Amino acid sequence: MSAPPAVLVVDTASPALFTATAADSGVHTGIVTDAHGLPYLPRHRIAARLREGAVRAVRSEPGTNLGTAARDLLGTTNGGHEEHRLLRIGHARLAHPVRAAVAWAMAQRSASHQREALARAVTDTYTTEESGTEVDAHGAPVPGRLRTNQALRPRLRLVAELGWAAPPDAALLRCLARTALATTAAGLRVTRGRGRIDVRLADPAGERDPHDYTVALAELDGPEGGRA
Repeated sequence: MSAPPAVLVVDTASPALFTATAADSGVHTGIVTDAHGLPYLPRHRIAARLREGAVRAVRSEPGTNLGTAARDLLGTTNGGHEEHRLLRIGHARLAHPVRAAVAWAMAQRSASHQREALARAVTDTYTTEESGTEVDAHGAPVPGRLRTNQALRPRLRLVAELGWAAPPDAALLRCLARTALATTAAGLRVTRGRGRIDVRLADPAGERDPHDYTVALAELDGPEGGRA
């Protein structure tokens, strides 16, 4: 059997808003960044979105073993079976060459204020700010309350490393591929067109692009296999 996928690919199709604390900035909500200012999506957020995608995939095929496979892969939404799940997901980060280049540039700055300025510039490169009316717990606008949110820019590609507790069989890989294809949103305001993402699996052999490889693993024969 060929090697299982080891990398999850996340492409942002629209600005993605999250609820990280935006310390020392003029925005109310921000994104998570590393020590060099590069944004990333924490592993627990990726896992949560994949679980939601798995639910949609299972509902599309009632009466199959997809539900069992999804629990084996990802655990459950209430946190159960975490220690037994087969798939471990890393943070979704920008590609290694980008991280290496920024790390090199950071190492050339000797003064702390220079490193801080570079980190801010790096963050600004990959993010945008959006202002809008604050909403309450029910989604209703709060008059006179504006919020500025920091969001990931569209057309970014993030990659997350995948680790396997045991070699997956074909059924588990099919479930993971269908889960990835069903994971289409992350973050806030998804009903307003924000946070649209495409999630795919990278071909370990590097022979096919992530979309084609994922569709092949999912065993999709109908129109679902086409690009949106």
